[in-house]
This record gives sequence, structure tokens and C-alpha cells, in this order.
Amino acid sequence: MGKKKSIFSLAVMVLCFSLCWLGASQVYAGENFGGHYAGGIEDFMTGALPPPGTNVLMQYIIDYNANQLNGNNGHAAVALGHGLTLTTNFNLNLLLDAIRYIKVTNCHMWGGDIVWHVIVPVGYEHVSLSVNTPGGTAYGPGFPDTKVGMGDIEFGVGVGWHHSPTLHSGLAFDIVAPTGQYSYSGTRYNYVVDAASLGRNYWSFDPLYCITYIGDKNSPIPGLELSSKFMYWINTVNSATSYVSGQQFIADYTVGYHPNPRWAVGINGLYIHQFTNDTQYGKTALDPLTGLATGVNSNAWSLGPAFTLEIPHGCITLKWQHDIYAQNAPMGDRFWLRWIFAF
Repeated sequence: MGKKKSIFSLAVMVLCFSLCWLGASQVYAGENFGGHYAGGIEDFMTGALPPPGTNVLMQYIIDYNANQLNGNNGHAAVALGHGLTLTTNFNLNLLLDAIRYIKVTNCHMWGGDIVWHVIVPVGYEHVSLSVNTPGGTAYGPGFPDTKVGMGDIEFGVGVGWHHSPTLHSGLAFDIVAPTGQYSYSGTRYNYVVDAASLGRNYWSFDPLYCITYIGDKNSPIPGLELSSKFMYWINTVNSATSYVSGQQFIADYTVGYHPNPRWAVGINGLYIHQFTNDTQYGKTALDPLTGLATGVNSNAWSLGPAFTLEIPHGCITLKWQHDIYAQNAPMGDRFWLRWIFAF
């Protein structure tokens, strides 16, 4: 999702086991400030796998809106050119609908249940980037841009454990394939990528661990839930641009309370830290706005309320996440609707 010389560029496993989620074009770190993981997807009961033999159908709908792009210093991004420092105008609207199928098998390994899943996303994206020059507002090449199409498909396999009535966890490995809509023109060293491309044009690999603690009637705080999913994203090279997005640690987290088995409330969000620089042509990647060799490292933190309600054969979850801090990433708000049906 993004332009080389400009910018930018689902999950919650079931009632709750988490493998991970793919993202169509997304909002943190990496080439053109985008990556495969949407961030903040997992919430209640992230580490709790359903019983063996269960099939789960899930739908995730996310509406993400951002009106500020932060630069390398964690503040509103600026563009450098001809000795001038120019302020930027940024707008992003992403509406994504992802369908996920999960199968908890009757096979076992390491004392746990084996599970596999696949996620297919489709989405709408509109992105605009301009700079304020002495002569007026100037848009980046190809901006504004709007696309509708399919994103990159994600699939994976994992193992889940029920250590006790209150403690559950899972270990998994996810892969994202470059199947989504992606367009660019030009040559290897002189190109323009469609700003609103819904695919990333590279493979990503994600080893992850998820865990849930939920207090029962014998616990110090009955109904207290602590859940998190810890991921480490490794990206391959984009064959069209020779760009390799840096490796990232991402954590989705939830602190919740279940007054009864039918519903729960809590706070939910994400944390992102990039451990390695983005590279291009074997060198540290340049900031697409300033031209400086920063490596475009991204850090981010978001927080917001979440609510889930049990329905026949599943649950519905609503949540809002506000970006508290962002470096080399947009600042905005995500609104989530998740539907789960187990059979």
C-alpha cells in the first residue's frame, strides 16, 4: 500500500485461540509504512482453543481511519526538499472484511491439540498524501488513490494446550502469501507503486505464542482475564522493488472482566517494536519523505475498550482502539466487529 517516493502504504482466533491474522495492506512499519499484520486483532480468550473436532467460521470487519502520519521522531511527518521543510497532509480510510476458517483436529502433538486455519480478506482503501509548499498544496505521485480488491491470504498451523481450568496457551506458525492486488510501473531502480495496493508482493512468516488466564470461582479475582498474543514477523524481499521490511515484535493484549459466562468487558490494544532496519538494494532504507537513511523503524502503541457477547454457537465482539503513539506510522482509530460461529 504505498508509493516509493511518497507513502503508505484478521484473527482473533475463535472463542478464541490465536494464530494470527493476515492483513491486506496495513498500517505499521515496513515498506511504505505498511505491513501484513493489522495489529490489535486478538482480544478475549486469545489462548483458549475450542475442543478437538470443532470447526469455526469467523468474520472480521475493521474500519481504520487516520489523519496524521508520524515520522521518524514520533511526531507529524515532514518532507524535505530544496532546502525546505514542508508539512504534510495525510488521510487513510481502510475498510476490510476478512473471512477465516479454523479446524481444531482430533490429532495431538506435544500433549496438545493440532489446529490449522486460513484467512481470505477483501477490502476498500483510500489514501491521500500531500505537502504544503510555498506555491500551494502538492500531492505525491499517484495520490490520492482508491482501490477495492483482495488482500494477501494467510494460513498456518499450531498446537493448543489447556494447562488447567484457568490457564490456556497455543504455539503456532503462520505464513502470508502474496496473493493480493498489487500494481506498480517502472524499472527496478525507478518505479511507482499504486498507493492503495491491497497486497504487499512478498511472503511473511510469523512464529507466535498466545496465552490466556481467566479466573474461576476459586481464583483471587473470579472472572479476571489476562490474554496476549506475541508475534515475531519476518518478511522476504519484494521482487518488484528489492525492498525488505524489517523484523518486528508485535503483541496484542487484553485485560478483561467476565461478570458471568455470557459477556465480558475490558481494555485491548497492541504494541509494536521493530528490531531490524528496512533495507533496499542491500542498504539501509531511505525515509520516503526526507530521503534520509533511517531504516524506517516503527514503534507503536494503541489502547481502547472492548466488549464481547455470547450468542448461540459463538460470540460477537466490538472494540475501538486509539493510537497513543506511532513512529513511522499513521495515527488514527480502529473500529472492529468480529463474529464467530462454531460447529
